[in-house]
Amino acid sequence: MWAMALVKMAGGMPVIDQAVTPYHGHLLIGKAGDWGAYMISGKPAELTALNALPEVVGICTMTESGSGYSVVKWAELSKPITAAMRTKLNTYLTSKGLPTVPSSWSNRQVVETVFKRLNPDFRFDDFWVKDQ
Repeated sequence: MWAMALVKMAGGMPVIDQAVTPYHGHLLIGKAGDWGAYMISGKPAELTALNALPEVVGICTMTESGSGYSVVKWAELSKPITAAMRTKLNTYLTSKGLPTVPSSWSNRQVVETVFKRLNPDFRFDDFWVKDQ
């Protein structure tokens, strides 16, 4: 399972004590000041615990289902952002003087818009790797 999130960072690394709140791995996608846009992998309980931290602003979680040619990756991106995620994200955006996210936006719209603010070259298509 994966999560797209904004995370407080230092030296390009998330400011998360993995001994206390473990997760599998992370990928820095962009940064602005002491915050980074990350794709984080972990178990569902780990990602839920991460999002509860004040230094993590989760946007959405993503899963993969199926096998072979019927693999469905990240179906959650087409769903609307949840009210809880939107509230936490809009609080962060307001504190940075940035435009907030409307409730009608899908997770994909939110991630693309917010992550492009931290990395203008961000595209979800760059993360889709076709299985051989």
